[in-house]
This record gives sequence, structure tokens and C-alpha cells, in this order.
Amino acid sequence: MRIKKIVKILHLFRQAFGSYKPQIGLLAAVGFLSGLFEGIGVNALIPLFSFASGEEYDGTDFISQFMERAFAFINIDFTITNLLIFIAFIFLLKALVLLAGTYIQIKIVSDYEKNTRMTLFQKTIQSSWPYLLRQKMGHLEKTISFEIKIVTKLLQNISSLIIVSTTMLVYFFIALNISTLITVVAIIFGAILTVAFFPITLRIKRIMNVLRETILSVTHFINESMSGIKTIKAISAGEQIIRKGNSYFISLRNLRVKHALISAIPTLLNQPISLVFILVLFSISYKTSNFNLPSFIVIMYLIHRIFLFMQSLQGSMNKAFAAIPYLEGVLDYQLKTTKWKEDDDGSALAQFNDNLCFKNVSFAYKAEDRAILKDINFKIKKGEFIGLISPSGSGKTTIVDLILRLLTPASGEIFLDGIAISDIDMHSFRRSIGYVSQDIYLINDTVSNNIKFYDSSIGDTEIRRAAKMANIENVIDELPNGFETVIGERGVILSVGQRQRIIIARVLARKPQLLILDEATSALDNESEFEIQKSIEDLKGKTTVLVIAHRLGTVLNCDKLLVLQGGKITEKGTPQELLNKKDSYFFKMYNIRK
Repeated sequence: MRIKKIVKILHLFRQAFGSYKPQIGLLAAVGFLSGLFEGIGVNALIPLFSFASGEEYDGTDFISQFMERAFAFINIDFTITNLLIFIAFIFLLKALVLLAGTYIQIKIVSDYEKNTRMTLFQKTIQSSWPYLLRQKMGHLEKTISFEIKIVTKLLQNISSLIIVSTTMLVYFFIALNISTLITVVAIIFGAILTVAFFPITLRIKRIMNVLRETILSVTHFINESMSGIKTIKAISAGEQIIRKGNSYFISLRNLRVKHALISAIPTLLNQPISLVFILVLFSISYKTSNFNLPSFIVIMYLIHRIFLFMQSLQGSMNKAFAAIPYLEGVLDYQLKTTKWKEDDDGSALAQFNDNLCFKNVSFAYKAEDRAILKDINFKIKKGEFIGLISPSGSGKTTIVDLILRLLTPASGEIFLDGIAISDIDMHSFRRSIGYVSQDIYLINDTVSNNIKFYDSSIGDTEIRRAAKMANIENVIDELPNGFETVIGERGVILSVGQRQRIIIARVLARKPQLLILDEATSALDNESEFEIQKSIEDLKGKTTVLVIAHRLGTVLNCDKLLVLQGGKITEKGTPQELLNKKDSYFFKMYNIRK
């Protein structure tokens, strides 16, 4: 079972970091060279200590013999002074190699963090509307700002682990060169110690799984609470919300304390255990006839370093296992956004010269669900002002989402000038449509930038023209800095009606061929609605308008009115024609309003 888990983890690493194989190979080379230089430098201490202590130096190990021959080959005396210079030079080389390795490591980690954040943000923006509807509030923010940061640390740990592992391998061979028996015994002991601590590593992974889910719930809860803070205050639900929040925070604290305590166990036990092991080895080796103090000091140093590396290895493994739930979360998020990427197979350019036509269109979110729309048939001719009304929940917004290609019909087709809209380039199609909903989306920037909204082709003249058409120009001119006034978070310095008119100006600045107003005037006062309605009527013959409204005054002057009930178009005609039918839905609603 553990082997399967390890194989799964290795597959995750390859899936996430496979594109960094060349850089990881370089890190392995850095670790090898670093270990080699340090090992040679440490090994050079044997003859150095022998010379310093006055003991006879016999140079029995391979590396010492190689150094002695190398000194002789370049005609340099094998003395204490020259050995000191050699050791200093070797450790300087090691430092330079580690510096290069540090640069490579930083580059790998920084590139991964940047590329992953860019990829996930892009894939989220490009994913389909049904997928986005199912996402918890704050999920993307948590994944990009928090989970990727943890996965980045995981990559950093892995890269450090590679350097440590290759360095430890070199140490192992150098230690073998000095004393095979002591080295083998030490490695076996260290391996037993690592295996003994492995259940702790698995326990850490389980804790981090729970911690990740708890953090996700907390993030969602906080975002949800802040979005509804006005309602929370209005109904005096603050104390209950605080209690629920506190229960989350207590759970987070308990999980973090448990994780910290369990993670500390290997670190706290490794040092005394390794020290006892070294003392036992010394007590045994000291009594042997071939005991050599300089060699023993060097090999104990190497064994100690190997134990430290194994401790570091254990710590890196713990951190890696702790980060795996977050790695799985990031990869799963990336997989889902890739799977749910918005389809755009169209190539034709959007041209609205005649009509937009629904033919036998039906829609349900899932095949087994009840259909929201059933056999919808209607036509919007260019230049027409069309009204769409219905009881709540009858599918008005679904029709808009189908026109915007946020949703795809379960059956039937939508045509623009006889071309199926699925065959039209998505960008071209949506650029031809202006959409204003009842949801107000403003950025914390100037009025001008809110109208321009990342479209550099819209100039000051178009911005002012659109503001005038939306009946907001005079209001903007009275602001402290006019069109360059920063309106704050979600347009806080403006009234609700003024914010909505900024949105309408944003859409009109793009000169859409089809303008859709989805309850867009619901937040406006009667005077503002009347002024905007006059502006919209001025667009007749220039821009086709589809208005969805509960307030019937908005649709009284439309060319044609559609009534949607139970997912079907039940009435069509001019407002006056439907008012003349006393059994019509429009007649009943109009007279209730009166």
C-alpha cells in the first residue's frame, strides 16, 4: 500500500515539475560537485592532522594517495602549509558551486510560481460558464495566492533534496574510502531510523489533507460573509457569524499545533540518537590495534554530516508530504479548468445585417434535469427594440446566457444572419454584443477607465459620447476630478443608479450591434430610467435592443414584446396588441401595476 502511495506521489511530482528536468539535472550536478569538493577537502584533513600531531602518515585511503600523487605531479611539497591552501581553495570552489546552485534553484522556483499562477488565472478566465457557476467564492484566490505558494515551497524542498541527496551520496563513497565497516554500519542505522520515522510522515500528510479542506472552507466563509455584510448587520446576525468563524479558527489552530508537534519529533530525536551512535562507535574503535585518530575524526565528521543530511532528508520528506494535498489541489484545479475550457470552434466573423433567430431551442443544465427552456422560437430583426418579460424563474436570463454563448442549447440552434452562432468566432461574436445586467461590476479606478474597461481602442471622445447617451455625463463632470475621479471599491462614491449608468456607458462606448439590458434599469430612479430609455430609443435602426424587465414601463415602447412562461414563449406582439387581449399575461401584469 505504501509503495502505491509513493508511486502516486512520484507521478504527481512528474506531472507538476516534469518540465523542469534539465534544471533539476543541473541541481543534481551541483550537489555532486559540492559534495565532491567538500569530501576531498575533509579527506585532506587526515594528512593535515597527522602532520600536526606528529604521527606517521601512511596515506592508506585512495583519496589521500591521489592527493599526494597530484601534489608530486605538479611539483608541490605535501606539507601542512600547502595542504591548508589546498583545503581553502577546495572549499572556495564548493562555495562557488553552491552559489550557482542557489541561483538555479531560485530561478526554478520563481519561474514555476509565475508560470503556474499565469496558467491557472488564464485557464479560469477561459473556462466555461457552467463550470464557473459551481465554484466556491474565493476558490481561485485561495489557489493562486495560497496553495501555489505552498507548492512552490514544495518545489524548493525537492530541489534542496536533490542537492542534499547527491551530496550525501558523495559523502558516502568518501566515507567508504576511509572505513568501509563503520560507513556501512552507520548507513544501515540511519536507514532504520528513517524507516522508523516514516509513519510520522504519513500522519503529517493526513493532517495536511484536513487542514487544506478547512482552509478552503474558511476562505469561502470569509468571502461569503464579507459579500453579505450589509445583510448580516441588517438582520443582526453578527454574533452567530462570529461564533461560526471562531469555530473554524479554533479548528485551524488545533490542526496547526498538531502538525507542528508531530513534525518536530524526528528533528528532536535525531541529534541525541546520532550522538549516542558516534560515542558507541568511538568506544569500540578506540580499543582496536589499527585505530587512527585523524582518520576516525574525519570519518566521524562525515558520518555526522550524513546523519545531518538524513535528518534534513526526513524534514524535507515531511514538508513534501505536508504539501502534497495542496499539489493535488493545484493539479486538480488545472485539470478541471482545462477540461471545462470554453469551446470556440467558430471562424466566421460576426455580422448582424438581418436577424438573430432562435429555432426550436431547448436547454437543461443536465440531461436528466427538467428543461428550463422548451422549443423556443423567435426572431429579432436588426434595428428592432424587443422586450422580454416573464414571471421569476421562467428562463429569461437563460435566454440571455444562450445568446451570449455562456450556455449551449441542449437541442435546436441559434442563428445570426443564417449562420449558426457556434460557427462564429467567439471574440468577434461577443464584441458585437453589449450586455448590461443588474449586477454592477466596477473596478477601483477612474470613471474613464471603468468606461474604457481595458479597451485601449476607446478614446476620450467615445467615452464622453457614451456617458452622454447613458445620462451620466453631467454627474461625472461634477465629480472632483471629472472623468479622472477614482470611484473606489465597487464605485462606493456613486449612488446605485449612477453606478448602473456607468456600466451602460461602458457598453455603449463599444457601439454594439445588439444591446441586451437584463434588468439593467431595475436600480434606477424613474427620472434616470426615463432619460436612459430616451437614449436607447434613439438607437433604433442603429443598434438592436433586447430588454428584459420586471418594470413594465421599460418595455411599453418596444417594437415587439415576448412573454416567457414555464420555459416557453406564450405570447408575442406589440405591447398594445397584448394589452388589447384581456387574458394575456401582459394585460394582467400591467393592470396589477396600475
